[in-house]
Amino acid sequence: MPRTGLSPEEARQRAVEIAVARIRENGFVKLRLADVAREMGVSHAALYAHFRDKAALLDAVTESWLVDARARTAAICGGSAPPAERIEDWFVARYRIKSARVRTDPEIFYGFNEATAGERPVIRDHMLRLHQELAGLLGEAGLGAEAEATMLEEALAGFLHPALIGPGPKPEREDALRRLLKVVLAGLAALQEGGGA
Repeated sequence: MPRTGLSPEEARQRAVEIAVARIRENGFVKLRLADVAREMGVSHAALYAHFRDKAALLDAVTESWLVDARARTAAICGGSAPPAERIEDWFVARYRIKSARVRTDPEIFYGFNEATAGERPVIRDHMLRLHQELAGLLGEAGLGAEAEATMLEEALAGFLHPALIGPGPKPEREDALRRLLKVVLAGLAALQEGGGA
């Protein structure tokens, strides 16, 4: 078996880069581990040292796609704007990231959608992080925490679920997201003022 001269982490990263390029070129469904191994100059079996199967490689591709999204939402959470403003910015950023990706990188987005539909662990972990971020922002704003975060996620799923996002971003869709969010946050504030009644 030829040696790549790469560390295990570098080899994993190189495999992900090749997989992304192949997905963009041939589509998500046609990705094969054998093709990635051949392009890396290693045996198909050698690639199994890094990815137990195609699904694991696709999880790594999805994870690489989510890193940027996580950095952006985390930056909003750590910002200095008032919490309610950061909640709005957080949702709008998620909408913009996804709707831009479906336009610029449709095959990778298709893979992300498939991973979401299949409830892959990489997606569950990502969604848990997002839920914790939102619960933290709601807590800062005095609008609740876990239960309210779940409610908001469900209320705004039409703007954020991969299966429901069309090519965009569309200004009118973003405006609708902002309006709905303001209504829901105002309702949460009224509940808090009324003692949760």
